[in-house]
Amino acid sequence: MDRCVMIQIAGKEYPMSFSLAAAKKITGRFGSIKDAKKKAAGDSEKNIEDLIQILEVLISQGCAYKNYFEKDLPKPENAPIQDGKWVPISKEEIEIAINVSDIKEIGEKIEKCMGTGTKKEIETRSIVKNAKAAQEK
Repeated sequence: MDRCVMIQIAGKEYPMSFSLAAAKKITGRFGSIKDAKKKAAGDSEKNIEDLIQILEVLISQGCAYKNYFEKDLPKPENAPIQDGKWVPISKEEIEIAINVSDIKEIGEKIEKCMGTGTKKEIETRSIVKNAKAAQEK
């Protein structure tokens, strides 16, 4: 299962992860994930501020995930890597790098990331009743 959704900002590919830590930070600020999604969906100044905060948290968690669990995997050529580690982008850098016209696409990426983090993965396996009894015959 892929844990990160990639987003390109200023020519760099940043990972976003909707981890438990991200969910805690986001719900701590917005009250619920549903409220966070609503607040980040609009294009008013307040909504843009909310979207940037959510984006910053998701990227921070994505970089942390990559550094902890995928440090030995090959990194994309345009990854934000310093001294072998993924480095998240700051709120100030996000504000400088993105345009108002990027807001809709960023909102969609955030929605995808948060959806990926809440998907349930179900593994099934067939169970043979009385398998042991069948082997004995």
